[in-house]
Amino acid sequence: MKKWIKILLYSILGIVLILFGIIGYIYYQYEWKYDVNSEKHQYDVGYLSSENRDFASNFKRCNDYSPIGYYSHVDFNVFDKNKAQFKRFIQSNFNSNLYTDSGMLNLRFIINCNGEVGDMEVNQLNKDYQITKFNNNLVEEIIQLTVEKENWVISDNKSDNDKYMYLIFRLEDGKITEILP
Repeated sequence: MKKWIKILLYSILGIVLILFGIIGYIYYQYEWKYDVNSEKHQYDVGYLSSENRDFASNFKRCNDYSPIGYYSHVDFNVFDKNKAQFKRFIQSNFNSNLYTDSGMLNLRFIINCNGEVGDMEVNQLNKDYQITKFNNNLVEEIIQLTVEKENWVISDNKSDNDKYMYLIFRLEDGKITEILP
């Protein structure tokens, strides 16, 4: 009889320990695993800071909300006409004969409700995806063509959200071979 009591007690103890282990694991997954220091990490991934901008120091956002398409440019009405027309505009106005750079020029920026571009971040990568430095005139020319107000939709409603946009210009020997996405 005592043998059965021992087996029963050890079984109950084992079940209790397994339950505590499962509850502890679930608690760890939801409460402690990703403990974030909010002072160190104040913003979301991809945040474009108004204090650290490469372009348009007098740019004003239309509101304080996160822009539409924060992680991708999901708003299809961001281009004034359409993306193909934008690409044609860039290709026809870009003077590729002056440059020999190859790689990718990544522009991340906000378009406010007035069609103005600002809070731009510029990243320059070589073909091996390593940070590089392109000819300053090439970068400036692409930026100036990109920020033309005629390229972007101007909202009729001033309370509209600003829009997040990114463009990647693939360069081969100074020529724009592709504009992504």
